[in-house]
Amino acid sequence: MAQAVASAALSATDATQGEKDGARRSDIRGKAAGARRRPRFAVAAVAAGLALAVGLGGYAYASGQLVSVASAFDDVFLGSTAPTKVRNKVGRPVDAVATSDGVTISADAIMGDEHNYAVVYSIRRADGKPLGKVGTGANGTLTIDGKTLQADFDQSVDGTSGAGGEIYFYDADPSDNAIQMVTKMTTDTSVIGATMRTSFRGITLQDSDYHTAGTIATGSWDLKFKLNYESDSVGLKPAGTLTVAGTGGSVRGVSVSPIGITIDYTVNGTEKAPASGRWSPKYLDLDDITVTMRDGTTMTVPSGAASSSEKDGKTVVSMGSFFDDVIDPGDVASVSFAGVTATA
Repeated sequence: MAQAVASAALSATDATQGEKDGARRSDIRGKAAGARRRPRFAVAAVAAGLALAVGLGGYAYASGQLVSVASAFDDVFLGSTAPTKVRNKVGRPVDAVATSDGVTISADAIMGDEHNYAVVYSIRRADGKPLGKVGTGANGTLTIDGKTLQADFDQSVDGTSGAGGEIYFYDADPSDNAIQMVTKMTTDTSVIGATMRTSFRGITLQDSDYHTAGTIATGSWDLKFKLNYESDSVGLKPAGTLTVAGTGGSVRGVSVSPIGITIDYTVNGTEKAPASGRWSPKYLDLDDITVTMRDGTTMTVPSGAASSSEKDGKTVVSMGSFFDDVIDPGDVASVSFAGVTATA
């Protein structure tokens, strides 16, 4: 999986999910990397209403174990949960496959850390024929018959209340009739071992202006599997004075995994929600992050999806940002952002 994801061209991002409840706030933001123009897609914090009760309480099941409503109705809505085997820290879902309208979609691999994960799906025609002529667009994106792809789907993880991230397509093996779709997501809680629910409703083609220009398939593909994988992250030691939007703060922790960076920090202040009700907190934006490798090479990563809460007059933030490629976290020498440099 690492080799395939590393060679893939990024084609789409960003999900935004916000939630405000009294004095507590949870804001998930997605931010496009560099100057790429990417189609937006929505990943609901509560997909199809199934995860509504998660995090809001549960009830005593017959066994006496406290479970969520979503878990109790698993078999009614989506059937049994596909198990996931872990090999070399990468999760491999077993039989997480659905076929509709002559197209088969499967969940193939998972990797990441506690809060950031990437899932690879494969999409193929069940009769073995190609989906169309696979090519590459001017900006490096995968195309079918000269057009970019768009997936209409919901993806949620039990126990999380928000998520943000990105999606792109690539072709792992040009000799077969499948293409791959990757979703990279940052969540507000640890997801390892949780149940993933993904429901596809269609795969369409778009022209250069992101207007619908064709349909690959329309149907119903429901996948449910365990997000089992081993976290492969390295903690770094932060030093320096954090300044976000002109306000000082402190860094609680920085870690790097093969797919991205997690930064936990606290800002010494809170923000007032605008009268418009459109919430886009400046304390969640760390601007560009510089990653320096042990060989001296550097790369710039944009500030990514973040969640925040207010406590004792301060804003507590956890932010996750993704690399374009998969890296070896042991090769990272330092990460610099907002006046802070964290070293290995």
